Amino acid sequence: MRNVFLILITFICNLSCLSQIALENGIYQLDLFDDNITPKEAIEKYKKGEFNIPFKNEIYKTLTNKEANWICINITKQTEKQFISIENSLFEVLDFYISKDTTTITKLNDLKEQFTYRFPLVEITPSQTPSVLFIRTKDAKSYRTEFSIKNYNEQSLQITSQRDYFFIGAYVLALFVLIISATIFLLYKKQLVVLWYLTHLVVLICEYLISTGIFSQWFIDNSFILKFGLDHITLLLSTLALSEFFRNFYNYSRKTIFCKKIYLAITLACGLGIIYSIIDGFTGNSFNVELYTQTVLNIASIITLAIHFILVFSNVIPIYLFVAFLLPVLGIFANLGGLKDQFTNPNIIYFIFQSVYLGILMEVIVIIFYIIKQSIDGELKAVSLAQENNILKNNFQNELSKNQDNHKNALMNDVHDSFGGYIEALKLRLQLKNIYEKDVNDILDSFRNDYRMLLNSLYSPKINTSNFIDHIQEYCSKMNELSAANITFSYEDTSSLKLSQTLANLIFKSASELTTNALKYAKASNINVSLHFSKSSLTLKIKDDGKGFILKPESFSGYGLKNLKKRITDLEGVFDLKSDLGMGTHILITLPILNS
Repeated sequence: MRNVFLILITFICNLSCLSQIALENGIYQLDLFDDNITPKEAIEKYKKGEFNIPFKNEIYKTLTNKEANWICINITKQTEKQFISIENSLFEVLDFYISKDTTTITKLNDLKEQFTYRFPLVEITPSQTPSVLFIRTKDAKSYRTEFSIKNYNEQSLQITSQRDYFFIGAYVLALFVLIISATIFLLYKKQLVVLWYLTHLVVLICEYLISTGIFSQWFIDNSFILKFGLDHITLLLSTLALSEFFRNFYNYSRKTIFCKKIYLAITLACGLGIIYSIIDGFTGNSFNVELYTQTVLNIASIITLAIHFILVFSNVIPIYLFVAFLLPVLGIFANLGGLKDQFTNPNIIYFIFQSVYLGILMEVIVIIFYIIKQSIDGELKAVSLAQENNILKNNFQNELSKNQDNHKNALMNDVHDSFGGYIEALKLRLQLKNIYEKDVNDILDSFRNDYRMLLNSLYSPKINTSNFIDHIQEYCSKMNELSAANITFSYEDTSSLKLSQTLANLIFKSASELTTNALKYAKASNINVSLHFSKSSLTLKIKDDGKGFILKPESFSGYGLKNLKKRITDLEGVFDLKSDLGMGTHILITLPILNS
């Protein structure tokens, strides 16, 4: 940590050493685009004064002509080595020539590997000055080319190189750490949609290394990158992956669901651009892929920003996500709008130039934070719901127990108050010497009437031979709505079927209780209930895809299955159960019936 701090201090203290010779008044462009102009012809045209167009040293140039162009730089007498560099590593043509006496011309070698610098670099020794430096360049496929000529001495080149590689390494390392964080989250939560964001981050690193010249310096030759437009493909693939992440990760409301269709359109446009770029590489670069790419990316950036504003306004996402996406857009406009030209301090200029990447890094950090926060919020909600469910469950059980106790007490009081009183009255009458038959009959009649009233109040039949099918179907439908399982019920026409009240009630109780068991204990996702009958028997099948269990003698020790099997056996029916771990459960109940 101490070494990193010292490096930062050294950078800040030595940034003032980035001495750059003022080249503004000494750079001129030939007013002619021609691939066939030779270096000697360029000297002749220089002598004739045909290099007469002042070439403003700025970041972006328009070099869309199909032919090469020549630029000359008048270099005054120098006392130390000077290095000239173009701040762009992706050129179709970029050659350097030097002429000291305007009669001979010598080609200079690119020294970027020797000096571990990421951009094209040539050396000019004091003995070669004063002289004229000629640059032959072409970038016909770019409607906007980064073309800023920089001049360094050995010290400033070393400081610039160290600074650049330090920040590039820090940026890539930060993205890599975020990739690891997202990967750990993906493995832990198994949310496959995060794969899209991981793809976005990986491709983002590749695009950054290509745009900074690291890729062509260390990994892949510059000609291959240009041929297949890897800089375009990485930008399009990064945008495609980000679009798919937004399309599938956000919890869109009914009013904002249209945003998913817009993101799908962006995905298709990016996919088409990738195919377009690959075909262009095999056909000899005959299409202007960069124009298509930049158009798609510009439109996608504006649309994405607008969608995030809508989602914030609709309370779908928090406002900090919108701010995060606004940062790189502001950085882009700061660079394109010439904000750097308003400052002379190299630190401020460098910060403005890096603001796009800093904005992207902040955006990535915020999105990773949002992904993790959404997961944590979901887990907290699940815990809260589980706690509420336990509270409701306990309250229900307490209330049920209380109601059962109240019901038992009420029934006991009714029996005690009515039947107990009659029994005591009857006992007193029987103890008297003179027993009147009429008194005893009155007591017995009252006893019998209250007994029937009590039974009638306790017994309220709901299932019968004409409605038990409707009740089973209604039960399955309700359980379908209340549970996550898919419960289906099928039956044959029962219009000619006549069952006893007991049998109809038993069929309903069997179907409802076994379905409840499949949901509660087997954790089944699919439950199929079917009812078939013949002239002599009725068959109820209940099949689920739950976790199943190993059949043992004690499997029927539970009151539910044990009692149900006994009731079926008492009616001379058959209760057949098949199950195995992980294979679900299949129950077949066959009951004899009588048709009339």
